[in-house]
Amino acid sequence: MLETLNTVAALGTFVVIATTAIAALMQLRHMRASNQLEGLLSVLARVEDANFNKWLTDTQRQLPEMIADPVYVKSVYDNTFDRNVAWLQLGNSYDWVGSLVKNRLIPIDAFLDVYSFRIVQAWELMVPMTVLARHKVGNAVWENFEYLYVCGLDWTKKHSNGTYPKNMRRANLPAIEAVVPGHQRILTESND
Repeated sequence: MLETLNTVAALGTFVVIATTAIAALMQLRHMRASNQLEGLLSVLARVEDANFNKWLTDTQRQLPEMIADPVYVKSVYDNTFDRNVAWLQLGNSYDWVGSLVKNRLIPIDAFLDVYSFRIVQAWELMVPMTVLARHKVGNAVWENFEYLYVCGLDWTKKHSNGTYPKNMRRANLPAIEAVVPGHQRILTESND
């Protein structure tokens, strides 16, 4: 009888410990998801920051002139250039985001669902500076940004028609003619 009671007590203890362990694992999983969401929201706020958008616009505008200027190219190569420049801020910021994504601190699918196009655009814009910066220092320069770019390319290829749910109806949009009069002329002129 005492032996049976000890066995039941041992089994009861095991059940309590196992239940506690399972509950702890579930709580850790929820905490991780909560931390990832918080990290994602922080990154999204940073990427949507007015400075971030200004860096992209300024880089689009300034980079062709900078790359064409031999004095500026030499200053980048010699690492004597002014650090308060849009292309550097843009590259460093995407490198920071890439590190968070690569180390799974923010969920990659949620991030790329919104930003894959912008990442690809920014990386391709930055190629001249990336080549120049890596020429002397090596591939470690903006490697996390590169990781993000490659992930963005893969995401875009995999989701070439977007990620809109297949069985969900779409919004009705007017024809382009109703919204942009003379759209054919405007688009043809912008391609010339």
